[in-house]
Amino acid sequence: MSHKYWVAGMLPMAVFAHAETTTPSIDDTMVVTASGYEQPIKDVIAPVSIVTREDIDAIQANSLTEVLRRLPGVQVSSNGGYGQLSRVYVRGSDNVLVLLNGVRIGSATAGFVNLGQLPLTGIERIEFVRGSRAAVYGADASSGVINIITIASPSSYGGEVKSGTGSNGYYQVAGSASNAIGENSWAKVAANLEAAEGYSVLKDADIDDDGFKNKDALLEFGHKFNDNLTALVNGYYHSGFVEYDTSYVSSDETDNVVYNVSGQLEYRDEKLASSFTLATNRDEGESKGAVIGSTIVTEREYANWRSSYAFLPGYLVGFGLEYSNDSVKDSTLISRGEAQQYEKTSRDNHAAYMTLSRDIDQIQLEGSVRYDDNEQFGDEVTWQLGAGYWLTDEFRVTANSGTGFKVPTYNSLYWPGSSNPSLMPEETQDYEIAVEGYQTFADWRLSVFRSDITNRISCQDNSACTNDNVRIEGIELTSQFDTGPLSHVVTLEFLDPKDRDEDGRQVARISKQNAKWDMTYYGDAWQTTLSYLYQSDRYDYIYGGGVHEMPAYSLVDLSGSYNIADALIVSGRVANLFDESYELARGYNQPERSFYATVTYEF
Repeated sequence: MSHKYWVAGMLPMAVFAHAETTTPSIDDTMVVTASGYEQPIKDVIAPVSIVTREDIDAIQANSLTEVLRRLPGVQVSSNGGYGQLSRVYVRGSDNVLVLLNGVRIGSATAGFVNLGQLPLTGIERIEFVRGSRAAVYGADASSGVINIITIASPSSYGGEVKSGTGSNGYYQVAGSASNAIGENSWAKVAANLEAAEGYSVLKDADIDDDGFKNKDALLEFGHKFNDNLTALVNGYYHSGFVEYDTSYVSSDETDNVVYNVSGQLEYRDEKLASSFTLATNRDEGESKGAVIGSTIVTEREYANWRSSYAFLPGYLVGFGLEYSNDSVKDSTLISRGEAQQYEKTSRDNHAAYMTLSRDIDQIQLEGSVRYDDNEQFGDEVTWQLGAGYWLTDEFRVTANSGTGFKVPTYNSLYWPGSSNPSLMPEETQDYEIAVEGYQTFADWRLSVFRSDITNRISCQDNSACTNDNVRIEGIELTSQFDTGPLSHVVTLEFLDPKDRDEDGRQVARISKQNAKWDMTYYGDAWQTTLSYLYQSDRYDYIYGGGVHEMPAYSLVDLSGSYNIADALIVSGRVANLFDESYELARGYNQPERSFYATVTYEF
């Protein structure tokens, strides 16, 4: 069966209209995140979005938060501007797994990845899957998976250097280079220096400017032993500090160090693909203010064997084993002048999983099951089922359902003064039905979904975390179309996020209506993108009780770039063009109208 376009949940930005100049064709696009093994995007039943390097450059983003917030289903919270604490929600839930080259990252003490610590330098693409993927990846993948991919595998020499400046004393110097080494090896290196003087992030107060400084390095080396066997080693290192304010202590600072090192050996032939991965990462932060002198450290050791085998035409089975160990033994908590330790400082997790897929003629089927044995919380079995049916060459209907879970973090269990060691793991049941259309005038996807979250781990105020129950229902429409020389990507979202233990009250920090529209024009030597984002009103908790209303807001960004020569590009962006005042977390200012300019030399 042939189709004019192949997508799963819409590819963002300018992939369709300008595939010939910016990305591979849709037929050639491969993804690895949806099922844990490489497959054509046309075979993926779950909604998938892909962000390329060209997409990031088109919007002139300075942070990962600015990229992710444009994707379908994504909302973010942030305690200020660049460098400040930021986290992501997908379809109303913060149970989102973030991977770096397929390896879990983030803090086991906080329970999420601080997006403010991850630079865009060196990123080749981002794969984003919406809906439960816990049957493949385990804990924290109940609402989606974000896989940040830096692997380049270059066949020739290339790279770039760039320098940028902007509002609030912002500046950046960054570069990357990659090259083939002989006939069978390659290497890539990237570096980033980024800083800003900042502004006072605390709302209704002018205490001081809260700036940041980040230094990042990325290294990759690969070798192909033969046509079937490849080895890859990559590493990422981040160090920096961020200044911030809170409502009870001013002039705080956190110094942080993050690193991730992984190695992979992969075998691939016409029917079998098998890989073995070893990784270690460390997330360290020293707080100077609210908890003076505390050092919070998460170390994670990870091993994974993953394989897939095409045993019949149109049929594929995947299977694997996984081990991880989280440790906080190097952490020191200073509370009321006394040093304390977490009550439990280490836990491991063993897992086994299997997937099976069928793609013949008009019918696509997939199923996954996973068994996890957590040292602290015991056994957990998760499953996922998906089905797709092509009504015609232009229309497909899909259905997805799955379960997920999340274990309590060390902070929610043992943090001094707000601990709750009796917390139970969070469990999720996820459902989605969708119809997709691929016509000459537009490509679109309309979905209806529901997530029932039992024993949700709620830590919204300054008291001890608790378990509650939430139901999130929603409708999501994504579309890509062209009008003359303009390429459009539009997302409309309608959510009903209810806390079932609070008389159906709206879930904190989650808006019910969201709209996103990216419009791009490509000229011979220049391009420009106009981006619009709307979120309806939300609320946040107030420390000690009560709620804080956060009004609806609209943001407009304008970006553009011009190729002075084949290798020299100047670009600029006006963020928050109409100087909108808004909040993404209670009591924290977001940036006013800001201006940025960058010069890039490609080689």
